[in-house]
Amino acid sequence: MFQVAADGFHTAEDGVVPEVLMSDRLRIARERGAGLSRAEFAQELGIGRNTVLNYEHGKVKPRRPVVVSWALRTGVSLSWLETGKTKPRPAGPDGAVCDECARRDSNPQPSDP
Repeated sequence: MFQVAADGFHTAEDGVVPEVLMSDRLRIARERGAGLSRAEFAQELGIGRNTVLNYEHGKVKPRRPVVVSWALRTGVSLSWLETGKTKPRPAGPDGAVCDECARRDSNPQPSDP
């Protein structure tokens, strides 16, 4: 069970877990997901390098369309970027988590007979 202390740290049975802020998650996604510098990433998103810096330092909260673009470019879950939590993977027909379950297709084709 986690409890949030006044200093922003979570305490758990096995130790202290620091809170990961949205600004930290944005930086982690850029560095690990995209592997790009701030300048390179800013250019890809069509925003200024200082804007990326301000988002990652928590000086400015990005608007949702920017966070969506950030998630798409880095391959990181949008829900994780926004909340720090991930949604469970969809279950397959047998109820087990399915790594190869079909993803929603923006251009579905009828299945072969």
